[in-house]
Amino acid sequence: MWKLAIFGAKSIALGACLAVQYLYKEELEIVGFLVSSKEGNPDTLSGLPVYELENFSQKDACILIAIPEDAQEEVVKLLEEHGFHNHINLDSRKESELMEKYYSNMGIFQSIHDYGEDSIV
Repeated sequence: MWKLAIFGAKSIALGACLAVQYLYKEELEIVGFLVSSKEGNPDTLSGLPVYELENFSQKDACILIAIPEDAQEEVVKLLEEHGFHNHINLDSRKESELMEKYYSNMGIFQSIHDYGEDSIV
């Protein structure tokens, strides 16, 4: 089972966590959330710990960068400086695809791709 930590502790990170837990529970274990500073961030999120990057030692975990795209490049540099070389940027396209799959599988919202082209305004 792959270990995954999510960089971020706000709405993008929480949504990604819920989707990954639901869709990939057999393949991935989310070990917690990472932030550059605990200031202004919760101690736990969705029942998982929030770690300050300095205090997270699981270098084998894949890091899902789930923050606004304009800040992701700086986080990649920060992760690399701290020895985390396995990371994925959750850009808007990937986030959209992940959340569409999550909500469709849960039966909450129907995918826009289920509608014909003629039904889209």
